[in-house]
Formats: sequence, C-alpha cells, structure tokens
Amino acid sequence: MELRHLRYFRAIGREEHFGRAAIALRVAQPALTRQIRDLETELGVELFERLPRGVRLSDAGRIFLADVEEILAQVDRAVDRARRLGGGHLGTIRVGLSEIISTHEFISLGLLHFRESEPGVVLDLRSMGSMQQISALHEGLLDAGIVYDANIDERDAALLDQATIGVGRTMLAVHRDHALAQRQSVRLEELTDEPALWPERRSQPGYFDRLAGACLASGHSPRIIQECTTNSILLSLVAVGMGVGFVTVTDPPSLGPSIRLVPIADFDLRFAVQLVWRKRDQSGALRRFVEVMTEREGN
Repeated sequence: MELRHLRYFRAIGREEHFGRAAIALRVAQPALTRQIRDLETELGVELFERLPRGVRLSDAGRIFLADVEEILAQVDRAVDRARRLGGGHLGTIRVGLSEIISTHEFISLGLLHFRESEPGVVLDLRSMGSMQQISALHEGLLDAGIVYDANIDERDAALLDQATIGVGRTMLAVHRDHALAQRQSVRLEELTDEPALWPERRSQPGYFDRLAGACLASGHSPRIIQECTTNSILLSLVAVGMGVGFVTVTDPPSLGPSIRLVPIADFDLRFAVQLVWRKRDQSGALRRFVEVMTEREGN
C-alpha cells in the first residue's frame, strides 16, 4: 500500500464517482479503477458498493475514509513542517547579545524584522559578553553571536563564519551640562585632565586593547577614574556627571536625555559589528537569520 492508493481512495470516497475523481486527480479512469481494486484486494474488503451510476462507500469504506483523512492530514503536516524547517521558516535560533546592542539601534531593528518575517522561528536571545559568546559558539551552546570584530581571534577563523552587519564610530559621551557638551568636536589633548570612564578589559579584551592602543598611539592617554563592567554602567555614570566616556555608536545614536555625544576630531576609531556563527551549522533557520540580519548593513 502506498500513499497514492490512499489519495486515490480519498478522492473517490469524497466524490463517490470514479470519473469525477479521475478528472480531479488527473489520472486515467481505468488506471484509477485498477488501483482501487488492488487496494481492496490488499485490505480484503470491499470499500465501495458499485451502483449503476457511480459508487457508494461501504460500511468498511466509510470507516476507512475517516482514518485515511486523518493519516493524509498528518502526512501533509509532516511535509509542510519538513519544508519549513528546510527553508528556515521553523525552528529555534539561540543568539548571544552583549550590551553593544544598547548603542546600535540597527541590531534591535534587525531582530524585530526577523521575528516579524519568520514567526515560526523561536528567537532565543541570551545576554552574555563577547568572549562568552565566542566560547558558547565553540561549545555548541549558541547558534549565532553579535560582537565587535576586535573580539574575534584569528584562531576562530577555522570554526566561525562571520559577516559585517554594521560599523560603529568611537565618540565621547558627556553629561548635557558638561562644558564640552555643545562643542561640534573635541581633540584628545583636551581630554587629558578629564575624569574618564573606561570599559573593563575582562569582558571585551580585544575592544579594550584596540581602544587603549589607539589612545597611546595618539600620545594622549585619558585619566581613567573607573573601569565599567558593562556599557550601560558606563553610560549611567556619564548620565550623572561622574566623568566622560568613550563609546562606540552608530547614527542616529539615542543614549538618553542626559547624555550628549561629541565627535573626537583626531580619533577616527571604528569597530565593525560582526554576526558570527559556526561554519558547520547547516540549520535552515540559522541560514534565514543570517540573510535577514545582513540585508541592511548598519551605518
């Protein structure tokens, strides 16, 4: 017994007429008649009562038709599910996010667009630092991560694929009442005596090293009064006037009413925001996630 036998029987059972069923199935009527005869022989029962004009389901045929309807509905659901999984329209994506998302609106918009365009895919967002994300990808605990390029080690190249989804520019965050808040730009030498808030190296060593290295190369190192474990802590301290902070943002930045962003004229430091995932991962849902997140690169 094959699925086609069940589909043929269902069509005839619904129509109670071989000719109309043959037209609907686009099968020659003699061939359809033979298939039903074979099915009845295999089952050992008569599924139809033959009438002068058409056929009528037998008692066994009515019971069999109800079961066949359920079986074929399950088959159709299984086929649809397999196709949706293969096409990336069903499944779960575990995505790591560090606090860089707070200063890059395009990441949030990309996640929203994916959720709206693929409602069958569960988006499991997990808050963790950049280095935690890289480790979790190695261990198979994440499907994708979003980190700065500075935090991706060359040793990860054999395992991870990556795509640039945006580029952030490093600017100075100051309280709105700070003397520099209304300036069009500042220079690093003007910040030598300013109390500076700085990212902690442990969570983002690559980002920390590139930022510190660029300052050293300029010959003007900031006066660091506090290292901050997260970007939100750094910004909250700027917002109460504790100091100035170096932050990486994309336009249009939105950091709250108490904070102003000022370009640093002689400090053109940029970081690429990278979407990273395992090369060997063939998940259709992941493939679709990568497509959506790379459709529009952040500015």
